[in-house]
Amino acid sequence: MGTIQRVSQAIEYLTDQAATASDVARHIGVNRSTALRLLNELMKIGYVDRDPASKEYRTVAARFYRLVGSHFEDVDPTEALDPILSGLRDKTKEAVMLGVPASGTMVYLSFFPSRHAVAVRERLGTVRDMHCSALGRAYLASLDVEELDQMLGSLDYSGGTSDAPPGPIELRRRIDKARSDGFAVEQNETSAGVSCVATAIRIQGKVFGAIGVSGPTTRFTEGRVDDISRDLVAITAEITSTSSEQAPNRD
Repeated sequence: MGTIQRVSQAIEYLTDQAATASDVARHIGVNRSTALRLLNELMKIGYVDRDPASKEYRTVAARFYRLVGSHFEDVDPTEALDPILSGLRDKTKEAVMLGVPASGTMVYLSFFPSRHAVAVRERLGTVRDMHCSALGRAYLASLDVEELDQMLGSLDYSGGTSDAPPGPIELRRRIDKARSDGFAVEQNETSAGVSCVATAIRIQGKVFGAIGVSGPTTRFTEGRVDDISRDLVAITAEITSTSSEQAPNRD
């Protein structure tokens, strides 16, 4: 069996569960030292990480998002959305990002930095826990009841600050508010001093992820949040309408 085949088997194995180097070695039929070398190489390029406490390895879901077959036929969502996100950044002067769900987190597929000197500094591939981020709550608020119940039971509530929801009951309360308002807001939950407003987006009728505007909490006053939320709601409505019109007709 060649190296590429062994690497593929290791990745597929770690996609289904976390495992030690010994577990991986047994699964792909090599000794532990060989498995460790393969895993270390995968860690270097970001496809696998290792839990320092359990010593178990797992795949990094965010790294594989662009490799998975798209659910959106005849359209590249990021290519269509980037000019819109850039325009929103220019209007708000704050950081704007597109996040998509991946294993209980939201991963940045697009990021446009703020024009302010004091600003949130992020990058493509940034991962935010779904329960404590506005992006995550906007996405969760777009799910139907059954899907939401499944997600609430599967999330890890250990991330975020002390202001983040500690469990599913409080998270559901905040999701209900996001549904009522039409947008989600988090202040000081992912990081102290940082706030974000977000709305879910649909591409060709399917929930794709969420768009957020983020910046220092000191700038995100109640009036400012109202202004940003209106811009987001209008933009997501436009995206939904445009993508529906562009959807291919299969009749």
